[in-house]
Amino acid sequence: MRFQALMVAVLSFIMDRVTKLAAEKFLFGKVFSVIPGFFDLRYAENRGAAFSIFSGSNDIVRKVFLLIIPTIVAVWILYYIFFKSVNNKLFNLGLGLILGGAAGNLYDRIVYGKVIDFLDFYIASYHWPTFNVADVSVFLGCLLVLFSYYKIGRASCR
Repeated sequence: MRFQALMVAVLSFIMDRVTKLAAEKFLFGKVFSVIPGFFDLRYAENRGAAFSIFSGSNDIVRKVFLLIIPTIVAVWILYYIFFKSVNNKLFNLGLGLILGGAAGNLYDRIVYGKVIDFLDFYIASYHWPTFNVADVSVFLGCLLVLFSYYKIGRASCR
């Protein structure tokens, strides 16, 4: 189970890196309409967190919330994977997705000081904030962890 969670994390991280590099190379300054009126591929830089929270904050606030806290969460997930006996595949898959996605965005913040986003969904004038593969991984991972914890059984997730 540990191996599966770590492999999912590594694959998620690699997918995130590859898609961000491709976005930087092929989308910078361009917009590709995948589904007109609903979904575009658009290069965007985010110096904040989800929904650009903290993007205008000073460096200390950004470092605490965007570097230290995600690092603590990643270390906690690694601890959980290595030292807790969890025999729930969905729960482990969820942890792996969260870890891989968190590592992807954390890598960007450490190396570039920003996160590259490129998935842009909208309807008419309403735009969902642009996001990336790491964000999708974290979201899906959280859903799987919650589903496993509440539907399959709390005892199997401890």
